[in-house]
Amino acid sequence: MSVMAAMTDKQGLNDLLAAHFVPASLEELVVKRRDFPHWMRPDLQKALAALFGGDGEHRLVGARMRGVDLDFCFADLLQDGATGIALAPVLYDDIEIGEEKPVRCVRRGLWLASRCGIRFALLIDVSEGYRHVRARVEVAVFPEDANEAFAAQLLCELRAAAESAESWRGKTLVIEPPQEEFALSAAGPRVERFEAVRRDDLILRADTLALIERNTIRFAERADALAALGLSPKKGVLLYGPPGTGKTLVVRWLCSALDGYSKLIVTAGHYGLLEETLSIARLLQPALVVLEDVDLVGGDRDGPWAGPGRILNMLLNEMDGLPREARLMFVLTTNRPEVLEPALAARPGRVDQAIEIGLPEEAERRLLVERYAGRVAIRGEVAAHVARRIGRVSPAFIKELMRRAAQAMLERDGEVIEVRDAEAALHDMIGAGLGIGARVLGAGSGIGFTAAVLE
Repeated sequence: MSVMAAMTDKQGLNDLLAAHFVPASLEELVVKRRDFPHWMRPDLQKALAALFGGDGEHRLVGARMRGVDLDFCFADLLQDGATGIALAPVLYDDIEIGEEKPVRCVRRGLWLASRCGIRFALLIDVSEGYRHVRARVEVAVFPEDANEAFAAQLLCELRAAAESAESWRGKTLVIEPPQEEFALSAAGPRVERFEAVRRDDLILRADTLALIERNTIRFAERADALAALGLSPKKGVLLYGPPGTGKTLVVRWLCSALDGYSKLIVTAGHYGLLEETLSIARLLQPALVVLEDVDLVGGDRDGPWAGPGRILNMLLNEMDGLPREARLMFVLTTNRPEVLEPALAARPGRVDQAIEIGLPEEAERRLLVERYAGRVAIRGEVAAHVARRIGRVSPAFIKELMRRAAQAMLERDGEVIEVRDAEAALHDMIGAGLGIGARVLGAGSGIGFTAAVLE
């Protein structure tokens, strides 16, 4: 009868382990351990599946913890079956990676296996603590040099597979915080899905769009060649301008257009996870790191808008301390460039190019009027009139204006937007509030809104 067959009659994990390693005593085993960040679990699981999916004798069992003082580790498995850890079904977690099916990952399990004449046991346990979740892998072998070298090599191979991060590579990610204050779920990546944005979807001044493209897409295409010349392939770009001018749309275009790059987006509610985000970005490079509304943490340290000092210092150190060969691109956005810390915004090597995304000129406004009319018909001369009439306003203002113009058209049972529809919408948006409504909606004298409109 084989060792594996003999184990089927055993009930305690201690007994299974002893039968697997007979005639050696469990106290003689050598155990090697490695911890993995929670977000590496999908790729760690794939590596384990490959390890135990081929030829070779192996068995996977689960565990039921009999006491709160026990951990699932080989040290606790040395306790006998009456008081120790009991046999149970294997516990799994389904982890979403933005694909058709999640990755089914073992949460607590023990493999008893043999490879190349070496008997070994491998256990995995995922444990949670305050703001810390990790997957721990332990490998136990007989105390012989060849066996110990095998265990060490096995852990190195698992680490390399986990750090390859193939489950996340090339995707757009947001690092989500734990969901509960107690009994935490792990912070980790969430795949962000949004409709792809094309270059033609951006209605910006031609010189502005060309400058953005040259400092992002074209730079990325030549990053390897620059590195071969001994020059840094790292890049930092600041996009600034009034609210609603299209900075976020530019970011989405970059996420769509940067082939081969992983993208990590940090928004206002996620700066507390900046350290985790940058750690993941380093492994996923080439990577694009987007820091939206960076003024929330990057305010001038000597000014009234100073952000959290720890986060700002971390950001400065990370951007400055990356290896010269790092393939990371940072894109920062802000509505308030004047409040930014000079060491962040005015220092090449951190931010190499600042680009203003300003209010559209008349030619761009006409294109925006036509685009935001959607499937509603609007004649060219009406679009041109509206573009002149509204003055320098944000694209967000124009989008809302055209929706209201379409509503006005429907209220008179029309089929084509006319000047009167746009005028009625414009009056609703800015007239009743004596200019306050205009400023709230992305227009106003403070940002260049024409006096004629505010009359």
